[in-house]
Amino acid sequence: MFKVFITLSTLTLAVLCAPPGWPTAEEAKAEMEASGLSAQAADGILKIATDFASNKPAEGIEIDREAARAAFHQFIDKVNEYIKTQSPADQTAYEAFVAKKKADFESRIAARKAENQ
Repeated sequence: MFKVFITLSTLTLAVLCAPPGWPTAEEAKAEMEASGLSAQAADGILKIATDFASNKPAEGIEIDREAARAAFHQFIDKVNEYIKTQSPADQTAYEAFVAKKKADFESRIAARKAENQ
């Protein structure tokens, strides 16, 4: 579950926030497809992300962290449900994608810790 949390948080932030230097939805889709996910599976994940983006608070409104956490867990649950409906190849590719994202995240955290010491 933690691997999925890390991966999807990265993907969700990338798709929904898209600050400079973060991948667009098209780039996120290309990355998922490069990991072996089919275009259909990647589109489904991005559709779920888009549905959750419509619940994003307006600019300048303080974010309720507990509500955001609950919404994120709902997002993860929806993606997990969706992935279970996809082919075994897509499920395997998704797990590999999650593992790669987790490793990338952990290396960035380690680098930040090293900088702060």
